Amino acid sequence: MKGRTQRTEHVYPHGWDVVTQAFWRKYPNPMLPHVEKMEVISRFLDEQGRLHTARLGVCTPTNLPEWAEVILGRHSFVYEETVCDPHAKTLQLKSTNLSYRSVAVVNEDCHYNSLGPSATKYVQSSHVQAFVPLLSRQFETFWVERGNETAAAGLRAMETLCQAVEDTTTAGEITY
Repeated sequence: MKGRTQRTEHVYPHGWDVVTQAFWRKYPNPMLPHVEKMEVISRFLDEQGRLHTARLGVCTPTNLPEWAEVILGRHSFVYEETVCDPHAKTLQLKSTNLSYRSVAVVNEDCHYNSLGPSATKYVQSSHVQAFVPLLSRQFETFWVERGNETAAAGLRAMETLCQAVEDTTTAGEITY
């Protein structure tokens, strides 16, 4: 397969219920300024009680090199599908870029799986394939490096949100 892949693994020291509550509160977030908003397109429960959600993300890259901004512009859109299974304690996300697909396609998979009452495993991988003659490798390298940066920022944001969820749960109030 052509292109480049980026992968992140992390174990949150929080239960799956806490992590998934934090996940749904992740955007908008000042710690993640590249995502302006996430709009819900559809949401339904299937016969097994799994929540299926489709969302559209509006992004403003904050760390684009000038040469890429000239080519790509300032806004991009991402399509995301999520399946949240409260019985199996899993949340799976798939996303892909809707913008600039003639330049590159970026597909991301994320999995949150319970490891027991106080731990949740997170595995994220993204694959980028660029289609720009003579510049494909530079684009792919940029997206992988940016993916590593945003993954690290996302982990920090999720840890902060998980702690906030636990703090409000301990205080007896849950704010949605």
